[in-house]
Amino acid sequence: MLKCNKECFVWRMLHLLLVCISIYLCLYFYASGHLGAIRGNAVYKEAVQDFQVVESKFVRQDQFVSASHSLKQDRSQKKDSVTEVPATNKIIAAASRAPNSTQPKNHSLVIENDDNTLLGTFKSRILSNLTLPLLTLFTSWNENPEKHLVHNLTLINWRPLHPYVIPVVFTNESSVINECSKAGVTALPLSTVAADGIPVLKYMFRDAMDHFNTSFYAFSNGDILFTDTLIHTLAQIINSTAVYLSKPVLIVGHRTNVNNVTFEEGSYWENITRISRSRGELFGDWAEDYFITTPSYPWNKVAEVVIGRRAYDNWLVYNARKMNYTVIDATNTLLAVHQTTNAGNFEGLNHSNSYYNHDLLVKMYNSIPYEAGDLGCIEMFTQYDLKQFQVKARKVPAYCSV
Repeated sequence: MLKCNKECFVWRMLHLLLVCISIYLCLYFYASGHLGAIRGNAVYKEAVQDFQVVESKFVRQDQFVSASHSLKQDRSQKKDSVTEVPATNKIIAAASRAPNSTQPKNHSLVIENDDNTLLGTFKSRILSNLTLPLLTLFTSWNENPEKHLVHNLTLINWRPLHPYVIPVVFTNESSVINECSKAGVTALPLSTVAADGIPVLKYMFRDAMDHFNTSFYAFSNGDILFTDTLIHTLAQIINSTAVYLSKPVLIVGHRTNVNNVTFEEGSYWENITRISRSRGELFGDWAEDYFITTPSYPWNKVAEVVIGRRAYDNWLVYNARKMNYTVIDATNTLLAVHQTTNAGNFEGLNHSNSYYNHDLLVKMYNSIPYEAGDLGCIEMFTQYDLKQFQVKARKVPAYCSV
């Protein structure tokens, strides 16, 4: 009798357990079926945004890394491993015997290194005033109602790069100054213009270096969006043994054209990465939209070219190569998305004074081999190889000779 009671009790418990599991599974699948609708609800989205605001205030983290991922990193014992090929003349000579690499039309940039240990170290030291911010990033534009969304997205996009990056807009227009103030971006006056009011590039570099003390200084066109790949690349280059930052260094790269970037797409780095992969296209080798240099770069010796007009970008790269400065193509590790509007990808060719830079340079140097200043002529480039950041050398075509 006792044995029977024990067996009955066991069977009753098993039956109860099966009933509980069945109820749980029914509730789970019912909830799952409505999860998509819940996530699409405006109240849900607002609640998520509110949580993210609170999270950003009380959880110390990189602005492009979730709190949970930061905690995982804290528990991780993994160290950054940096393997590079020194960019010496011997390496370049060896690379000249290797096949030339080509760029795909579609930009499917994949950052394989997701270890933020190095960036975490930089952030801690920057906030403690133990090391310099990575970059002063500046641009300039005039008030243009047709470019209002483009310029606002640029301000929204650049601001979260803090504390690694100090974003700056050079302008003398009160409306642009007000927009910068609302976005928390520094506005500085234009000290020198030419060609009916167009900023002269070298003086923006000079003024940026007078106001801020950072490891790099960069001009970018005002319609370029970046992601954390910018600060990853610069941090790795600083940590590199292949690049001597005490000497003049110029870093450039391809841009990725994306048509009609929406506010939602341009406001978040993960969305920018997604649209660059889904509908972005690498622009040609002849177009350079950002120029990152070291403090030692001799801008005082650079011709007084203006921004936004043809010829200055290729001449800058050609001149840097001719002067034997270190020039690096960062396309493979640095995503720069161009917000392409109805004006198209050759907007600068239709502006007034479009030949200003060319006419200036011809007067100074007679003949300019612009083709030697395109991206395909840059001997050094960055890439991730098995999650390790590398600076490598490559063979360039014969027409690149300087």
